[in-house]
Amino acid sequence: MTDFSLFISLISLGFFGGFSHCIGMCGPFVLTQVSNNFQKIPLEKFSGFQRLKGLALLPYHLGRISTYSMIGFFCAFLSKNIREFSNFRFFSATLLFLASAFFLQLFFEKKLLRFKSRFLESATSIFAKKISFLMQNPQGLKGYFLGLVLGFIPCGLLYGAFLIAMSISNPFLAALGMFFFGIATFPSLFFTAIGSHFLLKFSQLKFIAKTVILINAIMLFLMAVKYVVS
Repeated sequence: MTDFSLFISLISLGFFGGFSHCIGMCGPFVLTQVSNNFQKIPLEKFSGFQRLKGLALLPYHLGRISTYSMIGFFCAFLSKNIREFSNFRFFSATLLFLASAFFLQLFFEKKLLRFKSRFLESATSIFAKKISFLMQNPQGLKGYFLGLVLGFIPCGLLYGAFLIAMSISNPFLAALGMFFFGIATFPSLFFTAIGSHFLLKFSQLKFIAKTVILINAIMLFLMAVKYVVS
């Protein structure tokens, strides 16, 4: 039952966190790819299917979801190897407390946990320049590889998701959970591609997304408390 609850947390984090976080973080990557896709489609071939294909960026999304799943697997694998220690429940509780804190950070839109490093920022900038050629034609294997690579870019939403994945008992289930997390982020980025990021100006949509994030933060906090007192 605990793993099922963590699955629900991952899916809701991906979907609602996408509308409150991914649009700003990954939106520029998506919009750049969409722009380059449309520039390469001749006007006479600009059909409805080609338009949808250019907006969906399926190879890119499959690539980043593959990276999320792989990291989720290794996170759970590492945590599984220390489960035999008597204080593992405190380790799990710590992970859930941290994941809850990341959720609260998204809710309050403040940096409750800071992972800021000049080296990391510089490395990320250089890294982005090195792979810019992939964005020029993000189709097929190039698009998939671009997603694989960009999936490693540091992101607060992913930190929280990986902490949840580490609390899942089976590495394969953790990978599956991160797979569904990645799928759940797709709608927000697809809406970004078609310009629907303006929907976030409507307070009701943002209120719903942030409310669900807060509920998840509370649920993870209670699960952490249960680990400690059990």
